[in-house]
Amino acid sequence: MRFLLPCLFWIAFSTTLSAQDPVKSDLRPCGSPVGMDPWLRTFQQQAPTASARSNDTLYAALQLHLLAKDDGGGRFPANFVLAALCRLNSDFAASGIRFYLKDDWQNINSTAWWKHDFVPQGIEMMFSNNVADALNTYFVSDPAGACGYNLPYAGIAVAHGCSFEDDHTWAHEVGHALSLPHTFLGWENKIYNYNQPTPELLTYDYTYFHDTLDTQFPVPLDTALVENLDGSNCAIAADLFCDTRPDYLSDRWPCNAQGSSLTKQRDQNGQEFYSDGTLFMSYAADVCQNRFSNEQIAAMRANLQSEKAAWLHPGPPPPAITATAVLLDPVEDATIPHSGGQLHWTPVAGATHYIVQVTRIASFAIREIEVVVTATSLTLPSLLQNQRYYWRVQPFSNWNFCTEPSASESFMTGEVTAAHSPDAEGWRCYPTRLAAGQEITLETPASWLHQPAHYALYDLTGRLCWQSIGPVNQSRLRLTLPADLSGGMYCLAVQGAGGMKTERLLLMGE
Repeated sequence: MRFLLPCLFWIAFSTTLSAQDPVKSDLRPCGSPVGMDPWLRTFQQQAPTASARSNDTLYAALQLHLLAKDDGGGRFPANFVLAALCRLNSDFAASGIRFYLKDDWQNINSTAWWKHDFVPQGIEMMFSNNVADALNTYFVSDPAGACGYNLPYAGIAVAHGCSFEDDHTWAHEVGHALSLPHTFLGWENKIYNYNQPTPELLTYDYTYFHDTLDTQFPVPLDTALVENLDGSNCAIAADLFCDTRPDYLSDRWPCNAQGSSLTKQRDQNGQEFYSDGTLFMSYAADVCQNRFSNEQIAAMRANLQSEKAAWLHPGPPPPAITATAVLLDPVEDATIPHSGGQLHWTPVAGATHYIVQVTRIASFAIREIEVVVTATSLTLPSLLQNQRYYWRVQPFSNWNFCTEPSASESFMTGEVTAAHSPDAEGWRCYPTRLAAGQEITLETPASWLHQPAHYALYDLTGRLCWQSIGPVNQSRLRLTLPADLSGGMYCLAVQGAGGMKTERLLLMGE
């Protein structure tokens, strides 16, 4: 994969929302245009059954776009993006649909799009940046006052404040993109009143944002039958699915321990019921939601295989990433140059990218540096002198997002020094960052003098790259490594009278 902006991007942010980001309670649950997808109406008229679905996994392409302000600030953090992707695939696991990244996410700097008041601004954003043959999703601060919206001809916009690990807004909007309406179709923007007679028919504005358009045409309206509890009209009313029970609630609502609404409703026949909050296509609180119904799944799979077939990948995906990176250099509590210091870690099987985070706060609540790289090393920019920094690395690929960051380690920043301090016995090796053919100095304690020693150099795979045997005839020895060694991390092991001493060496490439 490749990043469309420079591969290295330095940002500072808090793991909580920035002051400019609205919180979920300030946003409408969904801003998608209300209505019935004509494709779904035709599909349901053909009387499909959930049992007709195949058991194969469908691999669907996503293209992500991370919006920021004009100055690059306020972008959704990379590790939050991975958590959201992991949650999306978890939400769709029962459907047999798995999403992957078609290409690296685009980093777009535009304050006007990052926080837009009207959907037409989002339309402009999508038409200007969409990538073909993928479901395009835009992470923004405020998508027209809603947690998210889906435009069937363009893509999805999702608010930062509704995109955390336990949120299901993205799954809800992807459901719309794959033809699903709300479970309460027709009740959008209407307040249900238990004391009023339940209507048989509802009208709704199927553009939902008509007031933002400069048009001389009247408001476009459509109609929906109100669904009854006994299922007598379930195939033609509301969302057209018979395995989603009636729902008349069109604002965010809580549920009880069984996942049902606290608000009692009454259908046209006077039958009382409670809405099902477990369904992603309802407006129940995120903590209530955990599924799509079987009929909804059948419709989404059929829509993906027909209308959205260009999104499909034949598969199979590569193996999952199961390991974490091991941090190599600097070693714990080492002092590195405050400018131009380098970080190194082990490659992780299956990973193509790594998120590197650097902070002065051990909890990583504020990250002063976050960078996405494809290599297993990173040269740092200028840092504050005489400060302790913590760092960690998280691997991922365009197929694998549910990964864990490495354990964190710390280092100190200071002036460039030639050597680590001697250990308790008076032994040290320097420099630890050197060019091929450069001498290494070993300082040894008196107990090692006039005794034989074995010197060996190993690469990261454990392969012996060089060795030498000779007496320790002075307290300060000089070793010269072979000039033909390739750049990378090595381990120098010295076996002498005082036991085994090791030091990690970074050999700089040309």
